[in-house]
Amino acid sequence: MNRKEILFFAAICLSCLLSAQLYPQNLAVSSIPENISKGANSVIRNYHKTISFPDDDKMTENVSLSLTILNEKSLEEAHLIIPFNKGEKVTVKKAEIYNAAGVRTKSIKDSDMIERSAVNNASLYNDNRVIYCRIIPISYPFTIVYEYEISYNRLYTFEFFSPYISDLQGVERSALTLDNSSGIPVKVSKLNLPEDAPVTIRGTSVTWDFSNLEPLVSEPYEPHFEDYVPTIIISPEVIQYNKYKGKCDTWANFGSWISQLSAGRTSLNSTTVARLQEMTSGASSDREKASLLYKYLQSRTHYINISLGIGGLQPHHATEVDELGYGDCKDLSNYMVAMLKAVGIESYYTLVKAGYGRYNFQPDQPGHQFNHAIVCIPQPHDTIWLECTNQTIPFGYLGDFTDNRPVLLIKNNTGILAHTPEYRMNENHSSSLIRIDYSDEGTAAACSFRYSGLLMDEPVTVASQNNADQLLWLNCELEINDFTVIDHKFEVSENTTHSVSLKANLALHSFFTGKNERLFASLNLNNQIGAPKRMRTRLRPLYLPVPYSGCDTLLINLPAGFIPEQLPESQLSSAQFGNYTMQTSLIDHPIQCIRRFEFFGGTFPATDYAAFYDFMQKVSVADAKQLVLIRQ
Repeated sequence: MNRKEILFFAAICLSCLLSAQLYPQNLAVSSIPENISKGANSVIRNYHKTISFPDDDKMTENVSLSLTILNEKSLEEAHLIIPFNKGEKVTVKKAEIYNAAGVRTKSIKDSDMIERSAVNNASLYNDNRVIYCRIIPISYPFTIVYEYEISYNRLYTFEFFSPYISDLQGVERSALTLDNSSGIPVKVSKLNLPEDAPVTIRGTSVTWDFSNLEPLVSEPYEPHFEDYVPTIIISPEVIQYNKYKGKCDTWANFGSWISQLSAGRTSLNSTTVARLQEMTSGASSDREKASLLYKYLQSRTHYINISLGIGGLQPHHATEVDELGYGDCKDLSNYMVAMLKAVGIESYYTLVKAGYGRYNFQPDQPGHQFNHAIVCIPQPHDTIWLECTNQTIPFGYLGDFTDNRPVLLIKNNTGILAHTPEYRMNENHSSSLIRIDYSDEGTAAACSFRYSGLLMDEPVTVASQNNADQLLWLNCELEINDFTVIDHKFEVSENTTHSVSLKANLALHSFFTGKNERLFASLNLNNQIGAPKRMRTRLRPLYLPVPYSGCDTLLINLPAGFIPEQLPESQLSSAQFGNYTMQTSLIDHPIQCIRRFEFFGGTFPATDYAAFYDFMQKVSVADAKQLVLIRQ
């Protein structure tokens, strides 16, 4: 090779080096494969998370992320947000912005980032912190590149990893590396991984790679995210948190460690014990005693989150909660257990993953799969469950925040898996009776509604609100057109079968429509039934989480001189999805319309969505039938 060829080759190498620095990972938007960007709001160019266990009491998390924001719909994904706790060390190694051509346009400095407390409105004080930087784009699309490390001085984690960060997002490459140089026992669960997902093992580390993933498109009535998205769950089988050591290789051992946190914190002073015993002395059963104590808890405590040190997991002493009158879920649940103990009732502090809808639980991976605490009171015939952070719900009612899911009972210094009750179709019931009276002065409606099971979740909260908030809810909730509330009253039933009743008198301003010789009136004034979105191609199973039933009766006193042209009727049935009937009859003068609907719920294969749509579409059409009146 002569000198000219050597210089030419060197120039090419230098150009490639400069190009690699200017266009790291080739971040030009034009290089994204079409199958990844089509229909996406953002694309992960490279996402690599490394979980390391360098010692038996420490963990580090390294994150490298290159994310292209294609439009303003995904702008929230671009902001740098790093949550951590006081005492944990966060190092931001890189924060940069690139334009559509892949040219770096900004390096974010430390001075551009804000570190602040992550206390919310329900928290008095806690150790939660966040490093935050808001991105204001010059134009779309653009790419952000972040690299940071978090060092934890504890070993207590349940790490979920998915190659996706959001829906409507394509993935060029995502990877998770587990580096276990300490050799501690670690449990790894792999869910929904493609059979051809590459796995690389080097020494003490293992890496799972995902590439060329098309955007996730949300579908109506789809299962939980973790039921269909590739997910890897990592949890060490040993625990080291401050001075508390333990194991989570079994639920019994994990429960034993949780029990350590509340040891010596469930006693009450003698004055309080005497007061509680006096308060319940007239009760004839443990259930009645527990109900009195629950109402006492609701009347004199309120929820405030307090999480300092290990306080996010450890309840405060029951005497402290008794004196102050506030606490978070673990404080109030521990306090309730202490009060029940004072009157001789056995109960269990209980851990649960709270949240609306079903979630993915790994029964064979003991550890921190919970975010909430409640109380379990075993009874000979029916277990009682108590949600201790809500001041309005009836005794023994859980609602869809904690119903029908696995829980961990902390009993006798050990942990036992159990399951909260499921509210079934006949329990999730709503009914209404609406009487329409027409006169020359106007049209009035006398309404009576009743809600039970999961359908009373919202009404039971509204029942305790002030009049203005109740009126606001009524005006949004009632499906009657153009009305004014004259008066209303809520009533919450404390019986074994919980329910909320509502009575309301309304002035209707346009119930009858049409011309003088022909009038029209809607028959579905409550619980109107709509049809789901039509889909030509369904990818995921059909998930209908809440079965329910309803019965709505409408009585209409007709305007003088009018008779029904016909009496609408419908009957539809599906062995998979439910039953619907509408029966209209003329009894003396009032017209009576009774609508009944049973919605079965369940999980069905994707191929059944077309049948579900067809059934619900027919029900929606039948439910929208109108009453037609003609002048005699």
